[in-house]
Amino acid sequence: MSRTRSDVRRAETPDQLGSAPGFVIRKLYQSYTAAWSRMVDTQLTGPQFAVLDVLDLYDGSDQASVGSAAALDASTMVDVARRLERRSLIVRTRSDVDARRKVVRITALGETELAKSRRGRDALDRRLFSHEPRRKDEIMAELNDLSQRWAELAAELAAADD
Repeated sequence: MSRTRSDVRRAETPDQLGSAPGFVIRKLYQSYTAAWSRMVDTQLTGPQFAVLDVLDLYDGSDQASVGSAAALDASTMVDVARRLERRSLIVRTRSDVDARRKVVRITALGETELAKSRRGRDALDRRLFSHEPRRKDEIMAELNDLSQRWAELAAELAAADD
């Protein structure tokens, strides 16, 4: 017995998934990443942008603190830094104080790339919040509060496992 196209069921998101924070966050992130690559930069990823953005204010900081400020774990920060360095957007050197630490500096090319990406990011933000432009700050404050609380919870759970 052959099936026609109309015989095939189409799956839909179950309510329990649609109300699960992790699922909704994943959907938001996938959409954001897709929009970022079209409107901001296909060569500079979100994490790379975050590192350059941190360095714009904290140039000459140690690699670990830059990664932390950019919300990157240590191994991801190493990978992002290598990629940025290969593109001559940053320079990494050994610390004069502690040879185990790397000092990270943004280059002139990195500053140019960051400025270009900021213009795209600003346009993307306007589009993302076009449905509620006056609530952007409120929405972002709520998301940041959630992020902080959930990070604290994750740390509490990790400490309880130790």
